[in-house]
Amino acid sequence: MNSYSILMATEHIQVLLDEAAAHRMHRVEKPGLFERIASAAASFKAAIDGPADYSQSILPTLNDYPYRS
Repeated sequence: MNSYSILMATEHIQVLLDEAAAHRMHRVEKPGLFERIASAAASFKAAIDGPADYSQSILPTLNDYPYRS
């Protein structure tokens, strides 16, 4: 390779590294593992504690089912 192509490749790599650093600086902080687990547990508890509404069920009703006792 000639020196000009090495210079251009090095400059392009530096531009890509600068862009990656800029993206890392502007990245939004995500909640940690503990916060995600706590949120999932709270939503699960809220779903369990709430009253069951069977009128909105996607399962068919068992009216006139021959094996129902």
